[in-house]
Order: sequence, then structure tokens, then C-alpha cells
Amino acid sequence: MKKTITIVTITLLALLMGPGAALAAAKGGPSAFLQSKDKQLKPLLAGTDKNKKKILKVINSMMDFDTLCKDSLGKHWEPRTDAERKEFSETLQALIEKNLIKRLKDSKENVITYGEEKVNGEKGSVITTVKVGNDPRADETEIIYKLRKKGATWIVTDMVTDGISLVTNYRDQFNAHINKDGWAGLMKRMKDKLAEK
Repeated sequence: MKKTITIVTITLLALLMGPGAALAAAKGGPSAFLQSKDKQLKPLLAGTDKNKKKILKVINSMMDFDTLCKDSLGKHWEPRTDAERKEFSETLQALIEKNLIKRLKDSKENVITYGEEKVNGEKGSVITTVKVGNDPRADETEIIYKLRKKGATWIVTDMVTDGISLVTNYRDQFNAHINKDGWAGLMKRMKDKLAEK
């Protein structure tokens, strides 16, 4: 579970900390969508604690948490009751949000470069490269944002960090926990992580 949360944190922080000026995208495309979110978030990051609710509002408007939660459970989604799905989705979203806010303060030196944008009908992707600071020897992380059309805009459905899909990583871990400890065991583990300071 820790590796999964680290991947999502790196990925979301990359989007939040990226310089919007580096985007050269067609109006209304996936890159333009990410750029607009970047512009909304940048002024809020100086006071992360004070602006927590505003930051989370922007994050929730750019992430398709419903699809992410459903796809992350894979074959385990259908057998769950509506109440179980709701509890799982709320817990997973809260874990992601908690980790993101916790690490925002320490990630202001991230430098992101936006690369190729692809659009295929209702789906799109944007390739980015993230580096900590301006040191040319700093490690780089490639993050590919997967998006889908939502009305007249876009929404992020998955992020692939150095070849590892967030959704697939979650699915593998959740599947292993359910097979070992059952549904109750998975939920307990997630809630215990959420309760940690």
C-alpha cells in the first residue's frame, strides 16, 4: 500500500508543481486542461494548510475518482454492495488526498516538462518528465497522464509513472490483500493507514 500511495503522490505533485508556461497545447486538449488546473493550483500552494479545501476542490475536479476506484478493484468491484463500494471509494480518495496535502509543502522544487499530447476520440494522454530541482544530474521520472472526455472538458483516469500504471498497481495490491485477508481485512488496512499521523 505504501508504494501505491507514493506513486500517486509523485504523480499528482508533478501536475501541481509543473510550470504551466511549459505547455504548448491546442485549446481544449488534454494538455490545456492540465495547464488550467495548474493555474488554479499555483496561487494556493504557498499556504497549503490554509488552502487545503480549495486545493482538494481543484484535485477533485481533475481526477475521475469514481473510475479510478472501480478500475482499481477490478473483479472485486461487482460483488461488492453499494455501501461497500461507497466506503471503499471514500476511503481510497481520502488516502490519496491526505498524502498529497502532507507532501505538497516539501515539493516546491519539482520541475516538470510537458511533452507529447495524443488524442484519440474521447481519450487522450500527455507525457511529462519530472525532476527535483534544476540540477542536470537529478533523477527524472516520466509520468503519462491518461484522460477521457467529460462533456466539454477532460478528466484524469490513470497515471503511468515510469511504466507503472496507478490503476494496475492498486488493482494488484488490493487483489492480494483481499485474497489474503478478505474484504474486511483490506478495509481495515486502508482505514489504519488513513488514521496514521
